[in-house]
Amino acid sequence: MSLFIDLIFPKFCLGCQKPGSYLCHNCRRKIPLVNIALCPLCEKPSPYGLTHPGCKTSFGLDGMVVLSDYQGITKTLILKVKYKSVFDISKTLIDIFIQQHPSFPFLPDLVTYIPLYPSREKERGFNQSLFLAKLLAENYGWPLARILTRIKNNRPQMSINNFQLRKRNIKGVFSIKPTALIKGKNVVIIDDVATTGATIFEATRVLKRNGAKTVWGMVMARKQPIRYVKT
Repeated sequence: MSLFIDLIFPKFCLGCQKPGSYLCHNCRRKIPLVNIALCPLCEKPSPYGLTHPGCKTSFGLDGMVVLSDYQGITKTLILKVKYKSVFDISKTLIDIFIQQHPSFPFLPDLVTYIPLYPSREKERGFNQSLFLAKLLAENYGWPLARILTRIKNNRPQMSINNFQLRKRNIKGVFSIKPTALIKGKNVVIIDDVATTGATIFEATRVLKRNGAKTVWGMVMARKQPIRYVKT
């Protein structure tokens, strides 16, 4: 079946158009990997992306793991996944993520993801963050849980450039599913991109307010600067 699909819809490298795959070996080496982990608040070096003790807040992230900067071939790959539903690209990104991050300084009780508003997910046909979370959970052996729900159909964050406007736009968008059991749990939350960081920070706030013990973020890419603020 896979061979038949490839014959009808041949794959071409999104970096150089070489046939055979969505990312050839040479272009894979061009991914701008994040080799120096940063505190997600002050953006200064920190082991594994831990939040510095002086940066921590009651309802803030405990750390964030990032694969790549949101530019070049990484940006092309993520936009294809986000809007074209090309799942093979997600698998490629996850493979690179696992190679880059074989271990962590934490063991989560569960992993979750940033949800879409129901009508938007229905229109798109999928949620790229859920797909990434499933792949990561399978590879690391972590239990996947559908914890958050989106209760407001807010304006897409990608259409807003100003950080404060993004923060205001995402405020109050998330809620906890009634069946979610997160009190005292260590949670990892997955998203594809942290642009200003407003979305994953708001999701973390909701998780912490509902009893999560720790919350780590995992994203495929970040856009500099993230510019988190204390809340």
